[in-house]
Amino acid sequence: MEEYAMNEIQPGAKLRGGRMITRVSSSSVFLLPVAAFVVAFLFLAMPAHAQNVQVDLSGDTTGNLCNGQECFNAPGIYADGVEFFGSSFMDGGTECTPVAPYTTCPAAYPANGTTGLGLSLDPTPPPSLTIDNIPYTFGVVNSANCAGSGEPACILDMVNLTPSGTTITLPSVQQAIYSTMVMLGTAVNGHHAGTVTVTYTDNTTNVFSQTFSDWCGFGGNQYELEAIVGINRIVANGTTIGPSCNVYSYTYPLDFTRTLQSITLKDVDPSPGSLFALAITLKPPTYTINGGAASPASISAGSTSTATVTVSPQPGYVGTIQLSCSISPLIVTSSSATAPTCSLNPTSVTVTSGEPAPPTTTLTFTSAAPAGSGGAMMQRSSKMFYAFWLPGLGLVGISLRSRGARRRRLAGWMLLGLLLAVLLTLPACVSMTHLGNVGTPPGQYTITVTGLDENNLSQASNPAGTTNTVTLTVTDSN
Repeated sequence: MEEYAMNEIQPGAKLRGGRMITRVSSSSVFLLPVAAFVVAFLFLAMPAHAQNVQVDLSGDTTGNLCNGQECFNAPGIYADGVEFFGSSFMDGGTECTPVAPYTTCPAAYPANGTTGLGLSLDPTPPPSLTIDNIPYTFGVVNSANCAGSGEPACILDMVNLTPSGTTITLPSVQQAIYSTMVMLGTAVNGHHAGTVTVTYTDNTTNVFSQTFSDWCGFGGNQYELEAIVGINRIVANGTTIGPSCNVYSYTYPLDFTRTLQSITLKDVDPSPGSLFALAITLKPPTYTINGGAASPASISAGSTSTATVTVSPQPGYVGTIQLSCSISPLIVTSSSATAPTCSLNPTSVTVTSGEPAPPTTTLTFTSAAPAGSGGAMMQRSSKMFYAFWLPGLGLVGISLRSRGARRRRLAGWMLLGLLLAVLLTLPACVSMTHLGNVGTPPGQYTITVTGLDENNLSQASNPAGTTNTVTLTVTDSN
């Protein structure tokens, strides 16, 4: 029987294709299939870590999502220099001088350039961006002149919300449980109203009424944040103009006990045609963070407080979460004050299936004591000067008035009594002034705990009655 050295690297062995070539004994020939089966079984038995799902609104890879066609129904993203006279989207029309036979000059989002969205002009794969750890897939950019006489139609790369509604039915492979839906979108020609309806496989729904901000004027509406800012507009002659505009993110909590089936975007504004969606991403089951209560809730400068932070997974979530903390208001350490600090132990927690209780970590808030062994020096503002001159002033008044009538002497004594009464109130007016570093300034502080797992999943919105923040008060140590 031919002999081989078990797992022995032979002298002069070379890397082939990036792999080390080894020799194994013939006895392992039987064991290899068994080992492979065991590894495969363990791999399949391990719960898969959830990842974000980007809805491909073009339908190129996931099928026809919107009633047998792609969901994009309007063009709105163009490369620098591309002309699109003859197109009515997005915001049309006096941003430039139209050329005959066109009467309008619409504006849109520039895909590239120093003030563009930062999208690739390559259609394969579709352009994408990651914003605040959330990936988004966009429609293909119009990178050639279009819509003009003799030119091809512009590529549809945005969803224009309609009064009848645009229903996006997820492919069967994407119909699953999700925790959050995040959509990128905007309004043009002012703020406008729409609705976002999510439908589950059991026919239950969540309806979110949404005011969309004008792309060049953030309104801070419910569910709405600025996602991409500082974007100029591209107009139909291919040039970019101000003012600085934005793309907004709209974040909606989903029922993570039900399977999502479809999303319906509807324009309910009296002036329809002014609402657009650029991309949609679905976040799978994730977790919430409950900061708990500070103990003690009030400390003097130089002391510490702790809180037990609980990481609660949603049904089906597993993963390792890195935790961090931040303090508000922000104190900048200087010669007169020292910023407080926060820390977490442990700095990460791992959620596994079947755990009897959610994992926790300990938050520690540390305030700084005043500088020096005896603390910051204090200076008393003295009122003794007034204690001497006020009575003296009264006596002078009496003396001057003693040459007059008895009535004036009586008035002088009354003035002296009034001045003495004022003198008695002076101790209440004594003030203290800090000299040197006061440590952590007194006041209320809020510590925010956030998480991020290996798939860039951040925590979901906390349920009612809980928050991922901890609040405490620092008092003056003197």
